[in-house]
Amino acid sequence: RTAGGAGEANIVALHSLARTMPRLAARALALIASAQAFYLPGVAPRDYMDSDKVEIRVHKLSSPRTHLPFDYYSLPFCRPDNLVKQAENLGEVLHGAVIQNSPYEVFMGRSEFRIACRVELTKAQKITLSQRVRQDYRVHLIMDNLPAATKMIAEMADGTKKDMYDRGFRLGFLGSKDIPGTEPTKPYVNNHLRFIVKYHRSDTFPGSRIVGFEVEAYSVKHTYEGQWDEKSPKLTSVPLRPDLAPMLAWSNEIVYTYDVVWEHSPIAWASRWDLYLYMGDDQVHWFSILNSLVIVLLLSGIVAMIMVRTLRRDLAEYNSVEEKEELLEESGWKLVHADVLRPPPLAAWLATTIGTGMQVLCMSFIS
Repeated sequence: RTAGGAGEANIVALHSLARTMPRLAARALALIASAQAFYLPGVAPRDYMDSDKVEIRVHKLSSPRTHLPFDYYSLPFCRPDNLVKQAENLGEVLHGAVIQNSPYEVFMGRSEFRIACRVELTKAQKITLSQRVRQDYRVHLIMDNLPAATKMIAEMADGTKKDMYDRGFRLGFLGSKDIPGTEPTKPYVNNHLRFIVKYHRSDTFPGSRIVGFEVEAYSVKHTYEGQWDEKSPKLTSVPLRPDLAPMLAWSNEIVYTYDVVWEHSPIAWASRWDLYLYMGDDQVHWFSILNSLVIVLLLSGIVAMIMVRTLRRDLAEYNSVEEKEELLEESGWKLVHADVLRPPPLAAWLATTIGTGMQVLCMSFIS
């Protein structure tokens, strides 16, 4: 009877499972149909057609001297009408990078000169800008998930010359006798940017792909006719010439300009990050490393002290003669000590469910 009853119970369970399977399948298909996904920039290449707008985003200001980053718009730069924060990839989201849009308008294949804006500086802005220039701050921009780089020519030990790259570009420089038109120790700001965008074309995909983003920064004291007109300003310092005076950081106004140069490159999209391997060595952030080590050691010490105190108390209780009889009766957490290493039923399903659930939970916070 016992065997027959168990068989009947199994048959009933199979019938109920067969009835519920179509419902579960329908629910799963409904969830799949209502699911939404998002694209992580930088994971797949993006094809640009001629005259397509190419976004340039601003990242931060960094210095190898102070190791303190600042927001890009903490200085008197040109601002767009609406500031939008947007990360370029998952690593920047986890890193907490503040990436925002910029007023630069760049279109695929168009080499042109543009005026960004004219900014009138207050006394506090003059002091801050001059201080950042003296502290050797660099400006970081991003185009199509590529960070802006400054090209340099370095001389190797054997006398040969090699192209090197640095992330970002210098905010400004200090005047010296070697730089014509400057006064020694006076800060000058780079207010004209030349964007050299390298693109790659192939028969295997339509349009063009951006494979390089270089920036050349210049300091130019722009002049204009009459009063400043926002709609159609008339600069007398264009085209740029070597004899133009540089832009002093301690000025009442600064005119920001930029021009775009497009260059064809044989580098494929998959190899566009190779040039960043030839970047100059940045200074090690010893303060950040020391801070992390101190935090790790402190937390490890706290956890070790808690474990030692708990073990000592447990050992004292076990070695106590008066409580030996009480130890024979298991209570509290000791009741489940045998279940800790007991494998649960359907362990593979449990592991899959927990792993998928944690991934969905983490991605819901990130996205």
